Amino acid sequence: MTRSPRIKGYARGLDGIRAIAVLGVVLYHAGVPFLPGGFLGVDLFFVVSGYLVTALLQREHDRTGRIDLRGFWLRRARRLLPALLLMLLVVCAATLACGRDLGAGLRWQLAGALTFSSNWLQIANGSSYLETMEPALLTHLWSLAVEEQFYLLWPLAVLFLLTVVKARRSRAALAVLVALASAAAMFAGYRTGTDPTRIYAATDTHGFGLLLGAALALARPASELDPVRGARRRGRGTDLLGFASLAVVLGGMVVLDLENPWTYRGGLLLVSLAAVGLVAVTIRGSGPVAKLLGSRVLRPVGERSYSLYLWHWPAVVMADRILAVDLGRPLAAAVGVVAAVLATEITFRLVERPIRRFGFRGYLRAARRVLLRRGRVRPVRRSMAWFAATCLGVVTVTAACGVVAAPARSGLEIQLAAGEQALAEASAAAQASTSATTVPSTTATPSTTPASTTPTTATQQPTPTTTAKPTTPTPSTSKPTTPTPTTSKPTTSKPTTSTPTSPKPTTTQQPKPPKNTPPPPEVPGDRIAMIGDSVMLAAAPSLLSRMPGASIDAVVSRQIWDLPGLLPGGAQDRPYVVIGLGTNGTEPAQTLVDALGALPESTVVVLVTTFGPQEWQDDANAQIAAAASTRAHTCVADWRAAIEGKKDLLAADGIHPGPEAGGIYADLVASTLRNCH
Repeated sequence: MTRSPRIKGYARGLDGIRAIAVLGVVLYHAGVPFLPGGFLGVDLFFVVSGYLVTALLQREHDRTGRIDLRGFWLRRARRLLPALLLMLLVVCAATLACGRDLGAGLRWQLAGALTFSSNWLQIANGSSYLETMEPALLTHLWSLAVEEQFYLLWPLAVLFLLTVVKARRSRAALAVLVALASAAAMFAGYRTGTDPTRIYAATDTHGFGLLLGAALALARPASELDPVRGARRRGRGTDLLGFASLAVVLGGMVVLDLENPWTYRGGLLLVSLAAVGLVAVTIRGSGPVAKLLGSRVLRPVGERSYSLYLWHWPAVVMADRILAVDLGRPLAAAVGVVAAVLATEITFRLVERPIRRFGFRGYLRAARRVLLRRGRVRPVRRSMAWFAATCLGVVTVTAACGVVAAPARSGLEIQLAAGEQALAEASAAAQASTSATTVPSTTATPSTTPASTTPTTATQQPTPTTTAKPTTPTPSTSKPTTPTPTTSKPTTSKPTTSTPTSPKPTTTQQPKPPKNTPPPPEVPGDRIAMIGDSVMLAAAPSLLSRMPGASIDAVVSRQIWDLPGLLPGGAQDRPYVVIGLGTNGTEPAQTLVDALGALPESTVVVLVTTFGPQEWQDDANAQIAAAASTRAHTCVADWRAAIEGKKDLLAADGIHPGPEAGGIYADLVASTLRNCH
């Protein structure tokens, strides 16, 4: 059995950089609040990969005068494909075994993974890296797609540079110029308040990290591409560069986030330049930073970084979907990370490392010898091998069934689409009714009778989804309505400045009427205006059926702080207002009180509480109750209490109402309106 050639002169500190990169990404996707920029680990990966690939190509050309492109691509396939294929098999099988709409959109995600075009397919499908409601299981493969596209094209560019451009500095300068052009395209393409997936996940706008790493390799003399030789002479400048670069990388992970415009307008480029500094210091093989990055603590993590990156995202997403409602998102994320670590170790020991050492053929020969040949193999080892082979066969069959059974859209997508359709039909019906009852004047004498206004059943001027405040992705699916870059991570709520100590909200704040008093009449729908987020949108068909003629303005991702710009128009000529916000973040009670100040004092307001695994749920509901207690004619519809024992009626995300839960939501709102005075 022959081993594949090992890389000579490999600086062990590069594994430390990989460890920092993968730990940042994993903690970010797990929802750790103090690391909003953990996604920058991807840019560290890009720089390291760009450097190593270019150094290997340049070394081969310097020694042989040519570049074996076929051999290069075969080595890349041997390095990346085995662990990827195993992860895809297990994930596809898990979608069938676990259900809960995990397989929604699986077929196009799988096509992107197998063709290394995930980033472009996500962009073409309108999927967002910032999606938080139902993040796709394979969203994270966008970065692997960018690297693979680089591996496909860059060797040709390197061959051209090494053949045509004789000056070493000129080669590096050309690579830097292309990298700056990519960063400039990201800068120019970013638009505040819009989804950044196109510029974040695209190869042309996010390829500068790979190119900067490649430029570093092109700038090094051929003699420095030989094996690292112990401690080399260094000065204080090298040590300062190492500490400064490490500080910039870690600081970026703490300060930047995906909603910050400076992330795209120089932040990612700055972190990539700092990563180049880290690599430059590390490959010298000496200095405190190089020793730190090459320590025994970081190196094992870095060696397993590829497998850990592959497994962590689907594990966190599945744990969030299955466990978050009962355990809460932080604990569910912890379970997902532990599962990912276990899967990583199995993959590294049984698949990734053996194939890297012995190649595909050597690995298959060893497996056949253990499974089929008699003698020289311990029975326990053979039994374990047959058990593993059987499990792999079962997983493969289940995965195939999962791909076939995967729905094109999730139940939540269908429910939200039904809500949008119901609102559109109600709006069209209201406009048709208004046109039919309007009679043009046939005399020259102007009419003295005031024109009557016909209430609409849906908002006449739809309000687009707003992203006024930063949110961060959760294990977070891409949906056609939304990268990337992504989410999974639960939406980060806006920090509150005060937390009231108000009692738990109740369905209504009005005293119970005497037993002999007849129940109050239903409030006509044409006197009701509703403003809400995606939860109200999912319940829109039931709300319109229960209260025909109601005006409903509900969109995905709406926040409490959007309310001041919506109330005056939404409540016009309608003395009953229902507000269902708080799913996407919390806000101090005073914000609600100030917004409601725009309404007449006689307007009856119903505030609907929230339900779900969001960490800010209790605070949001407390703020809602506190705001209701400060204003007359204001009541609380306790959606949390109404659905608490009926979680099975919710969508797979444990937040949005399904069709039956939508009826409960509508009945709750109607009864609260009826009893609120």
